[in-house]
Amino acid sequence: TCFFSLSGCPRATFAGKKGKLSGDEILNTKFKTSDVLENDEEIKQLNKEISELNESNSEMEAAMVKLQSQISTMEKNLKNIEEENKIIEEQNEALFLELSGLSQALIQSLANIRLPHMEPISEQNFDAYVNTLTDMYTNQECYQNPENKDLLESIKQAVKGIQV
Repeated sequence: TCFFSLSGCPRATFAGKKGKLSGDEILNTKFKTSDVLENDEEIKQLNKEISELNESNSEMEAAMVKLQSQISTMEKNLKNIEEENKIIEEQNEALFLELSGLSQALIQSLANIRLPHMEPISEQNFDAYVNTLTDMYTNQECYQNPENKDLLESIKQAVKGIQV
């Protein structure tokens, strides 16, 4: 055993040499340069994939914004169409009421005038009666005999007071 210092002791010197590792041994035990290069390539590949994913995400976000804009435009158009339809329905309802009033006025005015081969005008035969009247006025040349002329004149007088 040595009593002086460890640096002078042969056993301490041998133990110190035994505990020290060379540079190659350190590289072998901790990491190798080829591992560093492989890790560097993996990092480059991961960075490339991240970049591609970011680009893909940006494209998808742009597509989503465009799609949301299209949906918004379609919803606005649909709302406009619904409003237009509501206005048209209101106009149709007003026209229907006006037509109903005119048909009642026509029925009352022509109640005493009988067309040939027809019953007096009523709600049940209204369409057929109007079709016959339309035909008579469209083809007046077929109704030139005095009896038909008198009938046409009576109809004109009967409907003269109806406000359209």
